[in-house]
Amino acid sequence: VVCPSSLQLNWLKEAKKFTPDLTCVAMLGSAAQRKAIVEQADAPDVLIVSYDQLRRDIQSYHGEKFTHILLDEAQHIKNAASQGAKAVKAIDATYRFAMTGTPIENRLSELWSIFDFLMPGYLLSYKKFKERFEIPIVQDNDEDARKNLRLLVAPFILRRMKEDVLTDLPEKVETVVRSE
Repeated sequence: VVCPSSLQLNWLKEAKKFTPDLTCVAMLGSAAQRKAIVEQADAPDVLIVSYDQLRRDIQSYHGEKFTHILLDEAQHIKNAASQGAKAVKAIDATYRFAMTGTPIENRLSELWSIFDFLMPGYLLSYKKFKERFEIPIVQDNDEDARKNLRLLVAPFILRRMKEDVLTDLPEKVETVVRSE
């Protein structure tokens, strides 16, 4: 699981709650300690790492094979040219998932970057994506290009609106946890 550093301990708590049979570790501590966790023979089942740590420690993951990688707050890789996006995309994983509440904030290239992580090449190279979709949609308001892009991405997007899940949501609970 790759997430913002502020969510690492929350992911650890939730993983232990819902998957008690799996060994889950939040990648905290020094760079040497984190590298040792990745390289140990009996590695944990689930590693929870922040985007910043992954970017800094990417060499420690080189040559490692993972079954799954899940991005929480995937908008962190919206800039495909950023070191963080490149690091996440360099992880060798069989299955890839991305969760975000804001897949597009400013540009269609943000959607392209997330899909480039999920299924490299599915939305073409960025240059071809820009020619086929981004420019026609943004500059020309091309409804056919918009429909074609929607047809390509819709099967892979689960979008739940608040009103659709309102009855499933628990009452708001606030927990204050103090940290050094």
